[in-house]
Amino acid sequence: MSNSTKKIISAILAASLLISAMFSASCGSQPSDTSKEQESVTTEIETQPEETLSELEMRRLVKDDLPENDFDGYEFRVVIDNYGMDAYDMPEPTGDIIDDAVYQRNFNVSERYNVSFTFIQPGDYSATGNFMQKAVLAADDAFDLGATHVVNTSSVALKKVFMNWYDIPYVNLENPWWSRSNIEDLTYDGVALLTIGDYVLNSVGGTYCMYFNRQEAENYNLGNMYEVVSEGKWTIDRLSETTKEIYQDLNGDGQRTLDDFYGFATGVASNIGAYLWAFNNPVCKRNNDGTISVTVKTEKMNSIVEKLNKIMWENTGTYYGNNPDHHHSGGGAMFRVGKALFANSTIGTAVTSFRELEADYGIIPYPKWDEEQKDYRSLVDGSHGAEVVPITIQNPERTGIIIEALNAESYRQVIPIYIETALKVKYARDAECVEVLDMLIANRFFDFGYVYDGWNGASFWLEGMIQKKDSDFESFYAKNEKKMLKHYEKVFDIFAEYAEG
Repeated sequence: MSNSTKKIISAILAASLLISAMFSASCGSQPSDTSKEQESVTTEIETQPEETLSELEMRRLVKDDLPENDFDGYEFRVVIDNYGMDAYDMPEPTGDIIDDAVYQRNFNVSERYNVSFTFIQPGDYSATGNFMQKAVLAADDAFDLGATHVVNTSSVALKKVFMNWYDIPYVNLENPWWSRSNIEDLTYDGVALLTIGDYVLNSVGGTYCMYFNRQEAENYNLGNMYEVVSEGKWTIDRLSETTKEIYQDLNGDGQRTLDDFYGFATGVASNIGAYLWAFNNPVCKRNNDGTISVTVKTEKMNSIVEKLNKIMWENTGTYYGNNPDHHHSGGGAMFRVGKALFANSTIGTAVTSFRELEADYGIIPYPKWDEEQKDYRSLVDGSHGAEVVPITIQNPERTGIIIEALNAESYRQVIPIYIETALKVKYARDAECVEVLDMLIANRFFDFGYVYDGWNGASFWLEGMIQKKDSDFESFYAKNEKKMLKHYEKVFDIFAEYAEG
């Protein structure tokens, strides 16, 4: 038995223990019963030799360095939008494994620090951003933490209404519950105005990937797709060559419609833009001296636009979902009803849409640009949440402790359940899929230029050009360069103001 297989089995066994604890808790009437079950699971793990533990089990043993305190029943107020609110607000167990993990996280932090949680939901991400901005500018101590749409929230951050995370006591961005991108990509001149932490579950679920129908892949003699990926041969040319002639007019009407079968299905928006990062062509890059430069214009950008336009508009086997109802998830929607061999989507689709899917599917990364590219890269959709703290908070130490505790508990309780159970054990179909999911999540990328785009930068250019069948990147860049650079100059200036105090 390989080490990889042993770890998978160990993860499944650990997940089984956690599932048992969670379901037992959901049937009980007292929250204390839930805590006792969780304590029992942790004790069981602590008695095992460390070398036998899976990553899931190891996470439960990671301690934070937070002090103990009693905050006298303080009402900790979190602003969220109406996208994925159940990842934050779970007042009682429901019997769903993920819901119960969220409940347990909130309960553990509440018990540890004697706090309660109130969730403020003004509406969509725009309404949420407006609420936060107006409250802070009015000097109204209305909330303690914001967790909402990263691109919109970064625009609010430019109003200088949020704290620098490096000024918040007890928050340590080097801890494993914070994305490494917080330091490597989103910190500039010692300033981070928003962060990506494990408290924000959709920063995992929003990771872009590709699904393939295993039976159809066998029918079309595609071989082992996981071997193609592991050998570094999963490229955009391979995707195009594999799928360009796969098309069946299922209803015989002579029209290419939603009712037909395609080799490749995709939506028209951010799942197209994600190729920019899959091809290792980010909008911004950090220089050796720590500064950040706008680098979207590269030698291969013209080729990227030309190739994607050809695949989307000329390949017979491509369903390019310009139907407004499938604006973001056209690929996943087609795949779910068995109308596509390959489809673009996010790994969270396995949880939200594929629970009842009977087809045997696999998960692989977006293709690389070519075989010379070293790694597969995964963008996280811009609708995922980011964490921000208003400058109006009254007790920074209390705020820092609670936020760090929420993210640490998410790392220990929620993320393992989401990854190992919901994605791997419960819904993903094979061991190779487990390894790919690990790689996808580890290689998530949060580009400074994307996060602080505010729909004024260069992050959404690619999807817009493909929608318009525009392959002349040089002309497009010349028309839009000045406005784009001015936007990022403003962003850098705001960071410099924070750095200067």
